[in-house]
Amino acid sequence: MASLIVVDGPAKDQKIGLADHRLLMIGRDASASFQIIDPELSRHHLQIKLDETQGKHYAIDFNTKNGVFVNDVRIDAETLLRDGDAIRAGKSTMVYTTDDAKEAGDVRATWKRFGQGHVDTITQE
Repeated sequence: MASLIVVDGPAKDQKIGLADHRLLMIGRDASASFQIIDPELSRHHLQIKLDETQGKHYAIDFNTKNGVFVNDVRIDAETLLRDGDAIRAGKSTMVYTTDDAKEAGDVRATWKRFGQGHVDTITQE
């Protein structure tokens, strides 16, 4: 199953399994599914949503001041995530992987060696 691995920022090397989440909220607030203490993040900054019919994950920005970037492109609509995509919010960068067995160190090394994942970002309107 898919996961997010934090490769940079305050929560570096943490892994967030997505198997148990249809909706995963990321932000500063204690009520977030995954809390990151970062002054550049909103209390509710980013959501990762599973489309159960397609089995695909989407990133959603909660109309935040500092934005959410997928492969260095600021998103403004639900954005399809693909294996290796880099998601940046505040000072944190997370890599989306469809291989739940990957460890943070392995993903970070691959991410740095080949750049920040894919260059194309698909935005669903």
